[in-house]
Amino acid sequence: MTKAALGIAMLWAGSAMAQPAPNVQIELYDVDPAGVTTVPPHTNVYGRIVYTTDAPVRLVLVPYRNGEPVQDGFYNSGSPQYAPGSGETVAWFGFDKPQTIDEIRAVANDFHGKVFAEDSIEQTLRWREGATKPQKAAWVEPLLKAEKNVIVPPPAEFGWFAAAITQLFFLLVPLSVGLQIYAWYKLDGGPGRLARLSGYAMGALWVFVILTGIAGSNLSPIWLVFLSPLFAMFLVGLLVVARARRR
Repeated sequence: MTKAALGIAMLWAGSAMAQPAPNVQIELYDVDPAGVTTVPPHTNVYGRIVYTTDAPVRLVLVPYRNGEPVQDGFYNSGSPQYAPGSGETVAWFGFDKPQTIDEIRAVANDFHGKVFAEDSIEQTLRWREGATKPQKAAWVEPLLKAEKNVIVPPPAEFGWFAAAITQLFFLLVPLSVGLQIYAWYKLDGGPGRLARLSGYAMGALWVFVILTGIAGSNLSPIWLVFLSPLFAMFLVGLLVVARARRR
């Protein structure tokens, strides 16, 4: 590295270190469900978060037990970015299996996960099969509907690209099923055996998605979206190999 480049790098690092941390304040004002100790799997916990920030931040709700975050079976609302300003919003999480927590923590961080502020409420809550699912608090739905008005949308220049990729992934779900049916009946020999193994795996995936959907999970179908491209590529590869062998 030349002296000039080294000097520029040092100036850039110094300016980055000199930038003050954003002023972020949050309060976990309320959580739902409250007043219960046991809920069934796939029950969401909602946090009512009051915030003030002078920089874009991400607001998430995180479950803890004994001072450590609980990740086994965990799913959540993601971490959309909020514009500078003040207001209140909602974040949520849940578990798709039996689990126990003793603290609910609201966290404000940046894209890289650097924490700017947090607040928590101590509450012991257990996810157990057979428990009664509680009704949502009155404040949950209004905040869920209002959330889209306060989050920062993705850059417009990438909007068409993200939409195209999303549509492609969804179209690959029925396409992979069609390819699987075709390969199952048309291929023989080694490719045929591989096609049948792929069919068993795809069938198991669909059974998992259907059963978890019946149980109340609204996230399990994402496995179809993520794995269907892999099935499609694998099956196209088998069909190409089988065709090349017949020549």
